[in-house]
Amino acid sequence: MLGRRSETFAFRRSKRQGMTMSVTERYHRADIPCAVEGSTCCERNRQLESQGIPMLRADAPILVPDASVVSRYIEVLEQGEEIVNLVFCQTVVDALDRRNRTRTMRNVRRIAADGRRRAVVFANEVSVHTMVPAGQTATAPARDMRAVLCAANWYKSHLGPRSTVAVLTLKDYSEIVGGDQPGVPIWNMADFIGQYHPELQQLFASVTEATAGSEMDITAMTPEQYAKARLQAKAQGEFSRHLSAADIADGLRRGELVRGKIRIVQRSRGVIERGDGQPDIDIVGRAALNRACSGDTVVVRLLGHAEASALKQQHVEGADALSGHANDDGEEKDKRDDEDDERDGLARLADAGDEPPVSAVERKCVHGVVVGVAHRSWRPYVATLQADDSGGARHLAVPVDANVPKIRMHYMDTATLDGQYFVVCIDSWPADSQYPQGHFVRTLGSVGSLDTQIDAILVERQIATSQAKLGFSTAVLREMPDDSPDQQWAPGESDIRGRRDLRDWLVFSIDPRGCVDIDDAMSIRRLADGGVELGVHIADVAHFIHPGSAADQEARARGTTVYLADRRFNMIPEVLSERVCSLHSGVDRLAVSVVWNMDAEMRPRSIWFGRTVIRSSCELSYEQAQAMLDGQPGHLDPSLEPSVREAIVQLACAMRTVRSRRMADGALELASTEVKFGFDEVTSEVTELATKASLEVHRVVEEAMVMANAAVARRIYEAFPQSALLRRHRSPSGDRFERLVRAMASRGLSIDHSSNAALARSLALVAQQRADDPDLVFLAKTMATLAMQEADYFATGDCDAAGYHHYGLALEFYTHFTSPIRRYADIVVHRQLMDAVFGGRSVAGSQQWVAATAVLLNERNRQSKIAQRESAELFQSRYVAQRTRDSILVADGVVAEIRTHGLIVYVPQLGLRGPVHLQDSFGTIKMPLSVVSDKPGDADTMLDGCSDFAAEPTQLSLRLPFSTPGLAAINAQRDLRFCIFDHVRVRVRVLDTGRRRPQVYMTLVGRPYTAVASAKKKSLRPVNTSVALPTVGDQQKTATIIDEAKDGSDAAFASVSGHYAVLEKFAALSVLETSCDVQTL
Repeated sequence: MLGRRSETFAFRRSKRQGMTMSVTERYHRADIPCAVEGSTCCERNRQLESQGIPMLRADAPILVPDASVVSRYIEVLEQGEEIVNLVFCQTVVDALDRRNRTRTMRNVRRIAADGRRRAVVFANEVSVHTMVPAGQTATAPARDMRAVLCAANWYKSHLGPRSTVAVLTLKDYSEIVGGDQPGVPIWNMADFIGQYHPELQQLFASVTEATAGSEMDITAMTPEQYAKARLQAKAQGEFSRHLSAADIADGLRRGELVRGKIRIVQRSRGVIERGDGQPDIDIVGRAALNRACSGDTVVVRLLGHAEASALKQQHVEGADALSGHANDDGEEKDKRDDEDDERDGLARLADAGDEPPVSAVERKCVHGVVVGVAHRSWRPYVATLQADDSGGARHLAVPVDANVPKIRMHYMDTATLDGQYFVVCIDSWPADSQYPQGHFVRTLGSVGSLDTQIDAILVERQIATSQAKLGFSTAVLREMPDDSPDQQWAPGESDIRGRRDLRDWLVFSIDPRGCVDIDDAMSIRRLADGGVELGVHIADVAHFIHPGSAADQEARARGTTVYLADRRFNMIPEVLSERVCSLHSGVDRLAVSVVWNMDAEMRPRSIWFGRTVIRSSCELSYEQAQAMLDGQPGHLDPSLEPSVREAIVQLACAMRTVRSRRMADGALELASTEVKFGFDEVTSEVTELATKASLEVHRVVEEAMVMANAAVARRIYEAFPQSALLRRHRSPSGDRFERLVRAMASRGLSIDHSSNAALARSLALVAQQRADDPDLVFLAKTMATLAMQEADYFATGDCDAAGYHHYGLALEFYTHFTSPIRRYADIVVHRQLMDAVFGGRSVAGSQQWVAATAVLLNERNRQSKIAQRESAELFQSRYVAQRTRDSILVADGVVAEIRTHGLIVYVPQLGLRGPVHLQDSFGTIKMPLSVVSDKPGDADTMLDGCSDFAAEPTQLSLRLPFSTPGLAAINAQRDLRFCIFDHVRVRVRVLDTGRRRPQVYMTLVGRPYTAVASAKKKSLRPVNTSVALPTVGDQQKTATIIDEAKDGSDAAFASVSGHYAVLEKFAALSVLETSCDVQTL
C-alpha cells in the first residue's frame, strides 16, 4: 500500500569522480506493522508470527533508543541480555550508515535476530504515520531526534494508554518538543541503567570512560562538521588511511582491488583464501595488514613482484616498509615490548600451530596490502593486563589469542586486574595509533582458576558471557513439563493419541557408559521372507518445544549442546534432555520413528515415517553391546539377554551390508578416536588420559543413524524442495590435497583424489601396502580430512540440486535428524518431517527462516567445536604441567608436519600435538644438545654454529657444527634430516607466560629413527609419578618420565603401550569426539 513519495539528496566527493550527487526516493506506506505480539491492529503481524520473526511483548515496556545511545552504547545494549523489547528505528540505522558504522549496524541486526531479546527494526521513515520531513528542523541530528520521538508516540497511541513506551537518549529533548509535552517518557540512559539494570553499571561506566571525547556518539557533530573534521585529519605515520567507500567501489569495479575475508596466521601476517583456482593473497607486515584483524572482510591492493619482494625483505629485517615512526604516548616502549616478545622463542613457538606448513608457503600466491576494511569482526576478547609502569592510566590489554593485537584501554585501579582475566572490547583503531583503542568490560577471575579458564573459552567463542549465564530463564522453565522424583512424567492420552504404538517391540539403545541424554534407540526383527524390519527411534523433542516459544528461541540461539572436557552446557533444560525426552528403559517415551521394510539383500522395499510411543527394553553401553556381539555375556536380565543378543547380531549383519554398499559408492573410511580425562574429585587435577578403542558396534550404530538421516533428508526435500534443511559436504578442490600428495610421494606412495571413490581406493591401498606402519596410514587419513571443507547446513532453495551431495558419506541427500536433544537442526528437521507426513506447514517451511537458521547453526557448531578443542588443550596442558612439576616427561612422537621454522610432532599417548621450534624469527638455529647426547636434561642447551637450515614440504635439514660435544664419540653424522612420518623422541612441557593460555611445546631428544612394527617393548614404569596411559591395539610406543634428580646420567627409558591413532580432525585436533563421530559430517 503505497502513499506519498519523497526524495533526499546527498553529495559525495571522491578522488576519481570528484563531487557526485545521489538521490534516494522513498514511497511511504500505511501498512508497516508494529510487530507487537498478539496485536490485531496491524494486518501484517500475523504474517510475521507465521514466519517466526521475533516480536515485541505487549505486556512489557517498549524501549526506543535514539542514535546517541545506539552509536555509543551498543555494547551495553548487546551485553545486557536483560534489556528487552527494543525498537530500533530506521532513522537510527540510516544515521549509522551515513557514518559507515557497519559494525554497530551488524550488532543491531544481531540483537533483532535474537528471539530472546524481543527486538525489532521499525521502518519509521517509510511509514505514513511516523515520517518526519527533512526540513522541519535546523540540523540533521535534531530532525532524527524528532523522528525517533514521533515513532515512540505512534507506538503509544497505537497500543493504547495502558502501554508503556519510552525513549532512551543522552540528549536534551526540550528544544525538540518546545513547550509541549513529549507524549512519552524521555529516559536518560545513565538513569535508566542505574534504576533498572544496576548489574550493567560497571560496563556502562567503562564504555562512558573509554568513549569520552571520541566520535562514538554520532549525534555529537552534524554531518557537515563530521565531514570537515575528517578532511582535516591527517595520517600521523603509523598506518595508511583506508580508502573511502566510493574509491573502494570504483577500484573493485575496475578490478584493481580485491575483496575477501582475512585470516591472521601470525601476529604480522595474514592470508586471504580465495578458492576457485585463484591464488591466495599473502599479506606480510603490520603496515601491509593496515589495522586488519582476523575475520575482517578487507579490501586489498595486489602488489607487483618487485614491490612484494622489497616489502618482505624489509619485514624480515624488522623495518616495516609502509610505516612511519610516529607514536602516541608510550608506544615506543610498547614496540620494545613487542620486540622482546618476538625474541622470546618460547612465546613464539607456543602458538606455532598457526604457522603455515612449508607446502602452503611455497604454494602459488600473490602479495597485497590492505587498503580498506569493509566489515569488522571485532568481538569481546579475554585478556590480561600489561600495565603502564610510568603511573599513567592508559594500559595495554594482552588478548589470550596471540593473533589478536594488544588493545589500549583506560583503567585507573590496575591492582585489581593484576593476575586476572578480564574482557575487553575494541572501539576503534585510528590510523595514527599502533594499537586499537578499547574499553574494559568486566573481570572474569584469577588466571590460574579452572572456572575462569572455562569462562574465558566461553567468551572467546561467543557462547556465553560466563557459565552462570548458561542457566535457563524462568520463562523457559515455566514451559517445561512437570517431572519430579515423587511424580515422574508419563505420556497421557492426549500425548499418545495419533501415534503408532510400538511399546511391544524389542527396542534398545546403545550409548557411552553413563549416558543420561539418550536420544536414539533401535529395533530389528526378522521377516518370514528373509528380510528384516529395521527401526530407528528418536526422542520427540519437538513435541515439547513449540515454534516461537521461549524454549524454542533459547534452543535456536544456543544451536547445540556444548561439550567440554569436564562439563557440558545443554541446549535444552535437563528436565527434557535427561528425563522426559531421554529414551530410558522401562518407561513410556514419545518418539519419531523411521521404519524400513528391507529385503534379504538389505535394500529398502518401503519406509514408514511417523510419531510413535515406545518403551525401551534396555540401555546398553558400547562395551556391553560389543561383548554380546562377540558372544560374551552382556550381564542383562537372563530372560531378556538372548533376544537382545539376537537383535544386536541381526543389526550388525544388516549394517555391514549397508555400509559396504555405501563404501563401494565412494564413502570415505574415517577413523575416530575418543580421549577422555579422569579427574580427582577433590583437587580437580587430571589423573589420567583414557583412549577409547574403536569397536565394530560403533560403526553399526553410526550406519543406522546415517541411514535414518539420509532417508529423512530425501523425504523432507520431496515435500519442501525450496526450504528443506539439509547438510552438505562439498567436494574439495584439487590443490587442497597438495600436502597429502607430496607426503605420500616422499614414501613412494600415490594418491588419486579425482573423486571421493578414487580417494577412498587410494587410502585403502596405502593401508594395504603399509600395513606394517599404522602411523603412516593414520596420518594419511588425517591429511585427507584436513584437505576437505567443513560440512554445513543449508536451505535447499539456496543452491542447485547438484550442490546437495555429501562428499564424505557419498550420499545424494543428507541431514541431521537423530540428535534433537543436543542439536537444534534436528528439531527443525523433525518439524519439517511431520509437516511432510501430515501435510502441515510450520515456520520450518519458510525458506527465509530456514536459510537464516542454517547460517546461525553453522556458526554455533563451529564455535562449539573450537571450544571443545580449546577445552581439551587446556586439560592436556594441565596434565603435562602436573606430570612435569618434579620430573621430566619424554615421549615418542611422529613428525606430522614440516613448518618454516621447525616441526609439528604428534604424541599419541597424550593425544596432543605440539611445535618443535628449530629456528627463531631472526634466522638463528635452535638445535638442542639433547639431539646428540640423548639426554633429556640437555634439551635447554643450544648448539652454537649450526648451519644450512632448509625447510621443504616433506623434510627439514640442517648441519651440526664440528665442535658439537660427543659427536665424534658416537660416530654420528653432522647432517640431520627430519622427514614427515619420521619417529622422534621429544621432551614435553608447558609454557605458561601468565598472559596467554598455557601451551604444550616440545624439544628433540635424540635423532629421528624408524619405528619397528613389533611388540618387543616394555611397559611404562615411571619414576616418582604415575601416568595412566591405556593399552589399546598392538602398537607399542615409548613414553618416559625421568626423575629430575637423576638428570644428566644415561637413563634407562621405559616404554608404554598406546594406540597410535591420530585424531581424525587433525586441523582442530579435538580429542573429545562422540562415539558416532561420522554424524558430525
